[in-house]
Amino acid sequence: MATTVDEPSAKPDAKPSAAATPGEAKATARPKTSGKSLAELREELASSTNPDATISLTDDIGRLRGRGRAALPELVGLTANADPRIRWHAARAIGLVGEDAISAIPTLFTLLQDADPVVATQAAAAIGHIREDDARSELPADVAELYDDAVTQLVAMLVHNDPRVRRASLRALRELDPDPESVMPVADAIFAGSDPSVILPALHSIADMGGDAVPFLVERLKRPQGRYWASVALTEIGPAAAAATPALIEALAASPPEEQLQQILALAAIGEGAQAAGDALLKLYAEGDAALRGPLLYALGQLKITAAEPLLAETVAAGDPSLAATAAWARANIAPDDAKLVADAVARLTKQTASEQEFERAAAVSGLSDLSIDMEPEQRRELGQHFGILLEDPSDRVHHAAGAALVRLGGEAVPAVVERLSDSVTQQNALEIIAAIGPPAAPAAAAVLPLLEADDLDVVTEAVLALAAIGPKAGSAVGPLVSLLEKTGQAEEQSALRYALIYALGRIGPPDATAALESLSALSTSADEMAATLATWASLQIDPDNKERYADAVPLLAKGLESESQTVRLEAAVALGDLGPNAAAAAAALELVAEDDPIADIRAAARQALAKIGS
Repeated sequence: MATTVDEPSAKPDAKPSAAATPGEAKATARPKTSGKSLAELREELASSTNPDATISLTDDIGRLRGRGRAALPELVGLTANADPRIRWHAARAIGLVGEDAISAIPTLFTLLQDADPVVATQAAAAIGHIREDDARSELPADVAELYDDAVTQLVAMLVHNDPRVRRASLRALRELDPDPESVMPVADAIFAGSDPSVILPALHSIADMGGDAVPFLVERLKRPQGRYWASVALTEIGPAAAAATPALIEALAASPPEEQLQQILALAAIGEGAQAAGDALLKLYAEGDAALRGPLLYALGQLKITAAEPLLAETVAAGDPSLAATAAWARANIAPDDAKLVADAVARLTKQTASEQEFERAAAVSGLSDLSIDMEPEQRRELGQHFGILLEDPSDRVHHAAGAALVRLGGEAVPAVVERLSDSVTQQNALEIIAAIGPPAAPAAAAVLPLLEADDLDVVTEAVLALAAIGPKAGSAVGPLVSLLEKTGQAEEQSALRYALIYALGRIGPPDATAALESLSALSTSADEMAATLATWASLQIDPDNKERYADAVPLLAKGLESESQTVRLEAAVALGDLGPNAAAAAAALELVAEDDPIADIRAAARQALAKIGS
């Protein structure tokens, strides 16, 4: 029975399977160098006037790792270049040189302040790479002081406005492994001096590190000024934060109610891995602030604390309908095979979806969604009908919760969602839900097709994306999609639709989309870089054995890795991986994405692509 809900988003389902770990990527993704000696590379670099050639030579020096140390002066010089691409490639190469580049760390400090976030990102990463390579446990005083300065500089970057810089700084701090007693005062000073709009993005980046961020957050839990924000981040991390349970229990006993609430939610997000907190939660229910009782009941259910049964049964029998519904949900969640308990919880939560309180309605939807996992298909379809009606709720929070619940139902939600396609109020939401469900929503394809002729351009675009997410089972849509693509021409106001159409044809793939190859081939040379990139990608999806496309595809797909569109970046990474060693020229760009993209699925796709490209 989640306390917060997220709006469902249309995710492409071409996610990498068994993605390589960062370590695996480093071990296997070593594209061959040009074969030139370091002296030759330095000579060509000194005379290069072509930015692309300079970048290529810089990357070749970086691939030499420590053997490229003699070129360090040239690399440091390039960090002052006017072209930000050259600056970040130079910073990256300095990091790859490793411990022999310690003298360049002050230059990297300067680059941390670069106006281009990619440059700052690579500077932070380079500092981490240097310390990783410098495995000495005993350091000369001047080097130790330099690394101490690096800690201060990197901690300051945790509130940078770009998530890539924040992530790279966190990774570098992990390599520097500073003493918590020395780094925490610095972190506290920075966080205390920032408003929530600055702190929250930093916490999102910390949470995005998953279990790796837990030691840092545990140290913050020990400090009164750090407890609240650390608990927020641990809540985002969820089950991977189980190691923080003892620290959360200690914090719970020492915190005021407003902080206890966030600690309760963190324990609930961890789930069964935090069962050691059961006694502390029961004690707080008996002795703590009455306003915390709802969240405490929720947490007891999430942790599946069987010792809470007497309290839960008593609460269900008491008069407060909201607490009774939460307690009933907790009992059903602890004992999902008890049909009587589940039926009671479903009845109470269904009634609560009509509450006048927005929060209670949203929480009820989320609770019903949790229970749906263990229901029979027919029960899930019935629940889907109820969630479908709630898409009309005037509260964004409630209809977003209903949308997320429908996505969670998967194929069983399709009949209810299809009914919502004919309602102008819920039409667009329904299309987004179909897209999020993906291939299991194939039965909805026939109902989506007529919307390709809608007057509202946004509706048409969402319909195309829904068909794209369904994938090969939407093959009957190829004809209308190609026809619509030809009608869009080059009109700028229809660019989003054009991109969606190209993407959909690539997702549908062979054999049905083979008929689109001629149109896609023409678009692959378009002046519109996004259209050209997508068309090249789509052509490779439909006709993967046509190796003549490879030479043109690699630079376009590498460019696609820089797109603002998450879908384009994901598919570009997957496609480059499919090209294997033929995509070696894109390795540097993929390494950047693998380390720094704010989306975990895209980072994983880039790592897998690097593993496929090999050495």
